[in-house]
Amino acid sequence: MLDKDPTNVLASKRLIAILKSQGQTSLAISELITYLDTHGNDFEAWIELSHLYLAQHMYSQAAFCLEEVILLQPANHFFHLQYAELQYTMGNLDLALKEYLRVVELSTDNVRGFYGVKLTADRLMAETKAAKKKENVPQPATLGRLSELATERLVSAYNRAGDTPKKTAENWLKG
Repeated sequence: MLDKDPTNVLASKRLIAILKSQGQTSLAISELITYLDTHGNDFEAWIELSHLYLAQHMYSQAAFCLEEVILLQPANHFFHLQYAELQYTMGNLDLALKEYLRVVELSTDNVRGFYGVKLTADRLMAETKAAKKKENVPQPATLGRLSELATERLVSAYNRAGDTPKKTAENWLKG
């Protein structure tokens, strides 16, 4: 079917799914790249490609795919969250912080977003004290305020959740 019409969306996606199910991740990645050359606006295909790259521990390539997803779906906080978590994993803390802040801007009660803000701000403060200040990193005072705000929002979120989650969160937040 793809021989007759290489732009057939259903046949291309079916082939990619078959390759994935057979454990042929490299071939699935190759086919997905070919598919995206023709159908670059298919954000679901970009997400799938990022997942395949993550499975192969190819973080830079996965980040590129998530950047494409964010360009296509800029108002979806979940894609920003995935990108922030990936940047944190890669050690790009300044970019991770910006993306976590975007998450909580788009979704004001996102617990994972506030955890990300807190973890990243605290880690950046520790690194700023240990070494020279990086160019794109906010001042330590700003990082401290961000960490405090995230802590307040997390405590507020867990106050509504009941006693056990509240106590667990408070213990973790106290360090």
